Amino acid sequence: MRNFVMPFVFLLALLSAMLFGDLLPETVEAFFYAVSLAIKEGLIFALPVVIFSLVSTSLCKVSFGSVKLLIVIIPLICCSNFLNTLISYGMGWLYLGGISCAMVVPAKTSVSIVSTSIVPLFSFSLPSLISNEFALSFGIIFGFVSGLLSSNTSSSSGLAVCQQKIFAVLQILVGYFFKVLLPLMPLFIFGTALKLKHDEMISKILSEYLPIMIAFLLFASGYILLQLFLLSNGKWRVGIGYLQNLLPPIVTGFGSMSSAAALPLSIKAAEQNSTNPNNARIIVPCSVNIHLVGDCFFIPFVALSILTTFGEGFPDVAMYLKFSIHFVLAKFAVAAVPGGGILVMLPILQKHLGFSSDMLGLITAQYVLFDSFITGCNVAGNGSLAILFDRIAPLLEKMTYAEKLSKNSS
Repeated sequence: MRNFVMPFVFLLALLSAMLFGDLLPETVEAFFYAVSLAIKEGLIFALPVVIFSLVSTSLCKVSFGSVKLLIVIIPLICCSNFLNTLISYGMGWLYLGGISCAMVVPAKTSVSIVSTSIVPLFSFSLPSLISNEFALSFGIIFGFVSGLLSSNTSSSSGLAVCQQKIFAVLQILVGYFFKVLLPLMPLFIFGTALKLKHDEMISKILSEYLPIMIAFLLFASGYILLQLFLLSNGKWRVGIGYLQNLLPPIVTGFGSMSSAAALPLSIKAAEQNSTNPNNARIIVPCSVNIHLVGDCFFIPFVALSILTTFGEGFPDVAMYLKFSIHFVLAKFAVAAVPGGGILVMLPILQKHLGFSSDMLGLITAQYVLFDSFITGCNVAGNGSLAILFDRIAPLLEKMTYAEKLSKNSS
């Protein structure tokens, strides 16, 4: 039930700042803006631990099968996420370079905004103990090795019990982190929205970001429909059947803002769309939190539009490729909570695309308000990936069978 309430709380925080921001004294605005910056600082400080915990636990669960199965699943998911992120760049280049040239903020306007901008009432910075890249790399190695060890040892052995305790502690830490963070997110959005309102950016956002949201919906929906059509070998009736089976999990994901909440229905739909139901039971749980088509389209596309709006210019291909690699790897650390897809991306946007605090607050506000649509796209994308994996799995079985025959003959 909480997942259904949170979007309205986020929306209320945003609307309150927009409607009543002018009535507040500047000191109060400066206080809430400082609170917003403090929340962001705490998030970035704790994020390495969260990334390590989510990545390691996710990969440990993925690694339950054979090494060959893992070697197929992980690259398949990474390649899909990377391809979708690159497509989003092309989409942004076409849309922002052609249709939305007027979105660039003139230099004089940017200067005037800075000169009258709110100064936070207080500020502080927390030290960076370890980098997010190190936490991500170590989490991948730790989760992968733990999964392989657990698959080759008895569940009652000392090593297995120790692993279970470690991952239980990690899950508790992450659980507490999000229990604390989610109630603070409305304050984060409210403080940032007050800043944007004071800087006279709200009207620009409302007038110019609505077409971007519509463009995202049309493009993502068309992309998923095209995938289903191609997977049906051009047979539109089969493609419609795929889509009909996927509608229950898509609606569940849309309403709950959680791919995990739609997992049982996603597995059932994948079983209906697969020739071997066992393939669906393997790929869907593995991809539920790390294969995120909606995120791969929405976050980069909106990030590019925000850079354009703030007059920062369009990133070149080399810069975007570096961002895309970190973006794809960070997908292993996404949590299945409302707004979880954007939280682990904030440091990556800040470091690799040069996002300021105002930009981070803006993309967070847009993400949480559009999270229902993004989650629906994620669920649909996982459904199409399950169909693709069902086509690949028989090839893997043939390779394994051929290897067994060669060993027996030798």
